[in-house]
Amino acid sequence: MLPVSQGLPWRGVLALLLALPLASTLSAGAALAQTKITAGMVAHGPAQWPQYIATELGWLKQDNIELDFVTAGGGGAQQLAAGALDICHSGYPDFARASLQGAPVKIIISDIVASPYAVFAKPAIKQIADLKGKLISIGGNNDITFIYIKPFLASAGLKTSDVDFIFAKAAGDRFSALAAGGIDATILNHPTYSKLGFSNLGDTKPYAEDIPFTVWAANMPWAEKNRNALTAFARNYRRGVRWLYDAANKEQAIDILMKYARQARKDLEEAYDYQVTKLKLYGLAGDVSDKTYEKMAEGLVEIGFIKKPFPPKSAIFDGSFVQQATN
Repeated sequence: MLPVSQGLPWRGVLALLLALPLASTLSAGAALAQTKITAGMVAHGPAQWPQYIATELGWLKQDNIELDFVTAGGGGAQQLAAGALDICHSGYPDFARASLQGAPVKIIISDIVASPYAVFAKPAIKQIADLKGKLISIGGNNDITFIYIKPFLASAGLKTSDVDFIFAKAAGDRFSALAAGGIDATILNHPTYSKLGFSNLGDTKPYAEDIPFTVWAANMPWAEKNRNALTAFARNYRRGVRWLYDAANKEQAIDILMKYARQARKDLEEAYDYQVTKLKLYGLAGDVSDKTYEKMAEGLVEIGFIKKPFPPKSAIFDGSFVQQATN
């Protein structure tokens, strides 16, 4: 050890020692700093139910996370790739396409594990076969709704070339077009639109089993810098789904969704009964199994984006966040 005369003056040593607790306190405060996550989505609704629950029950706040919900419409994947969003929620083809084209984007959570849609049409249209030659609104020709409606039409011997398509990403926009008489049929969330005087031609789920509906994806440079926050987000997703599936929480869950979706309580009660109780659409794990990935890849083949052999699952999905959330 150097003599004091050769090292720091006593006054300097004292100042240094007094500063140490303060520096430690500042370091601890920085570690607990809140992370704001800009989360894009097509529109508010039941699809984000677990995130609304985690927000309203204070779980995200406990993990020092603030979610900033941003309505991104149909351009979420592009905004995510550009870094304007940190994470984004949409149909899996949007993000798979971006990943495979080299964008810094990957799916991190698979949440809605099957189709929540039914096909609704003008009252004069009574069965699927009646859709031949009609104008149908779906999300897009490379959208998850196309993957769902193709086998739905095939069940009545129809090809996609037997109908005309017009595109609108949000279900509310598609409904507005149907209500205005501008289209003959569309694919909509069931049961939200089931009692509005239109023909319900049936659910699409039986024709497209095990094909996920929506996923959360992340901008990967941001994700790597904020791994702890994103792992906490995944953990709270899983916690939110478990809470949602507890029937004792039904009324409070509907109260929470009403705050964000701003729909009639009766509609949201029916959505709970159908999506949560009956179909159990929310995946508990948030993971993508090899079997599920095969279905997802086949869907990408259906929209003409890839061909066999399939790229590896890791090309579009980073499962490390949901895996760490279980530990």
